[in-house]
Amino acid sequence: MKTNYRHQKKLKEQARLTRQAEKLQRRTGSGTIEGEAAPSVERAAPAKPGT
Repeated sequence: MKTNYRHQKKLKEQARLTRQAEKLQRRTGSGTIEGEAAPSVERAAPAKPGT
């Protein structure tokens, strides 16, 4: 039986994003993580200065 590599990759990425959100939460000490939802890109990325 052939392994579904895309599914494995998706699960691995989801786990990575969850760990990243947990680290961020511990660092900032704010709020709770919403289940297993991945953090939004805007929330995880630092703000760029206006031009």
